[in-house]
Amino acid sequence: MEDTIIRAEGLCMQTGKQFLLRDVNWEVKRGEHWLIFGMNGSGKTTLLSMVAGFKCPTRGRLEVLGQTYSNDNIFALRRKIGWVSSSFFDIYLSLEPALDIVLSGLSGTLGIRYGITAADVRQAKALLRELQLADKMNTPFCHMSKGERQNVLIARALITRPEILVLDEPSAGLDIYAREHMLNTVRDLAAHQDVTVLYVTHYPEEIQPFMNKTLLMRQGQVFAQGDTDSVVTSEYISKLMGDTTTVSREADGGIRMQIGAASRVRELCYGTGERR
Repeated sequence: MEDTIIRAEGLCMQTGKQFLLRDVNWEVKRGEHWLIFGMNGSGKTTLLSMVAGFKCPTRGRLEVLGQTYSNDNIFALRRKIGWVSSSFFDIYLSLEPALDIVLSGLSGTLGIRYGITAADVRQAKALLRELQLADKMNTPFCHMSKGERQNVLIARALITRPEILVLDEPSAGLDIYAREHMLNTVRDLAAHQDVTVLYVTHYPEEIQPFMNKTLLMRQGQVFAQGDTDSVVTSEYISKLMGDTTTVSREADGGIRMQIGAASRVRELCYGTGERR
């Protein structure tokens, strides 16, 4: 079995004169779980949408599960990759009901195609019930709350029992219960299934001990990559943020970051005088 399941070489995404992604070299091996970390606009979603088979690079080479995407294999490869990204799917989904969206994952498309069985429908409904959406199965995507839409996308990603689970800010919009349920789900999958997790978050408290590798991105390029213990450090994160950041480890293996982020908003809006 091939150890390397994602290989990016010189990967670029250019629109006009602007590079959204530039010269990314990255390798993911089976059994690794990656944290993808960086500021807004650093290219994280662009990179992962390529991995998931929903965008094409303008230059460079990308292999996923030993194959490059083509017209012949794109839908089959997509079915092996669970892809959660509200910033991507919110653009394309609107009036589709929740159940149809979940079932669309089975064809690797944005709609139901063919070959859906009664067992598939039962599985989709079971996932939606597990994610607290029993009464939303026929609700259009655009009529759901942010958190409800996110749970629909999580169900869509999981219905194919993917080999690679790509989670682009999966907690966005989730309430406290739904977020903890999602994190427990991902931890359980990482511990007990042969699935590789790629996890994007802006929140240090979501960085889990099982995320043994980290890719730091800045301005469309790889800033640093490697073992999480070596990359998620005060030195690297301070340089990434452009501000003094202290990274510490909690007793349970979690990560805490304290960022300077000094604010001049009060001075700009109200001047330097004290409250009267």
